[in-house]
Amino acid sequence: MGSSRVTPASVGASDVRVALLDLKASTQDVLAAVPGLTGFRPVDIEGALGIDLKLAWKLSHLAHAGDPFDAVRHLPGELAAKIAAQAAAKKGVPAAKTEAMMAALFRVQSLGIAWSGGKRAFGLLSANMAINADGRFAVDRRKELFSGGMHIWGMRAANAFRVDVLHPAARGKMIDCLTLRGFADLERLRFDAAWRFDAPAVVDDRGRASRRARLERPAGTASSSAPFIIDELCSGASKTLKRMAEDGCLHLMPGEVGRASAGTLVQGAVMRHVQPQGFSRDHSGLFQVFRARTPCVMQEFVVGVHRSLVPEGVQPDAVVYGDLYGAPERRMPYHLGDRLHCGATVQALAGRSRWRIEGVVGVEGWIDRQLDALGWDRDDMLWFRAAVAYPPIPSTLVVQLPQAD
Repeated sequence: MGSSRVTPASVGASDVRVALLDLKASTQDVLAAVPGLTGFRPVDIEGALGIDLKLAWKLSHLAHAGDPFDAVRHLPGELAAKIAAQAAAKKGVPAAKTEAMMAALFRVQSLGIAWSGGKRAFGLLSANMAINADGRFAVDRRKELFSGGMHIWGMRAANAFRVDVLHPAARGKMIDCLTLRGFADLERLRFDAAWRFDAPAVVDDRGRASRRARLERPAGTASSSAPFIIDELCSGASKTLKRMAEDGCLHLMPGEVGRASAGTLVQGAVMRHVQPQGFSRDHSGLFQVFRARTPCVMQEFVVGVHRSLVPEGVQPDAVVYGDLYGAPERRMPYHLGDRLHCGATVQALAGRSRWRIEGVVGVEGWIDRQLDALGWDRDDMLWFRAAVAYPPIPSTLVVQLPQAD
């Protein structure tokens, strides 16, 4: 009988992937057996197990990573894993389940190091594997969904985009948000297609509307009420919008179709007191939610966050959730089955890089002027960009970051 010792020559990426899937399954088994644990948010795990919120964040993402290799950067150390296992055992989780989780973690670590050559290399190789996880087959199927959806809904856009900038509020331990959102090359394919431009809304982790948040008009904007249209960034289609009394939203009125209807629509707002700084019962981190309701070629989400709000060296997660069974405003958290494997990518942007929104001229200049008006220093921000090609309708792109202690 040959030796079972793990050697570099005997380990491939497929072996590591299988081990990561086993770890994911065993972690889910442990969490599922914890009495009183009803959700998978870090704050739920923290409360049910009585462990540190950072460790709860790792367990949450380890158990629900969309791609196995994306879970590598959330692997807990040996001591942290033992603390989690002991906490689960004290709550009545069977020893067989916690031992299986620990064994799976040790196997992932040993296989990963053998495959890559070291802990740091394991993280770097895994990040590359996760970035390239979205294959041609999956993209082609989403493209087919886009092609059919634009004819059914009667609308399409080249780019659905959003920019959110998060900054500590001037008063109180709260967070303010500057937001810019819209559609580039929005086109109507049916003259009576129903479409509306909603004002921004703030909901907590449980899907409840915030009572503290309020919207303010951005500097230099003519609109008197939300949605605040940014005329300097718009073209074409904004002339056919009408504000309806029943919901206050801007609705697209019947009119031209095809390229004659094409244009760019952009709105912005300063959102005050969107959530508390630090951890709370209803906010376990920074969860920026971007709904996809219009068939589009690209969904692009740029998030800027003040350095004081997140841990040093933070890397966000970008996840796409399906909304067939409800929208982000529903009064329940997302479940594991809601996660869609859509190859959402997320990358860090240099603070002074000339990032731009595809199809919209002048976005970065507008953001810079608003930051100046608010007294926010762009050099104090960390910037990230998440993107999904041909996002399914209806779905939601979520950018998640842990908050600093």
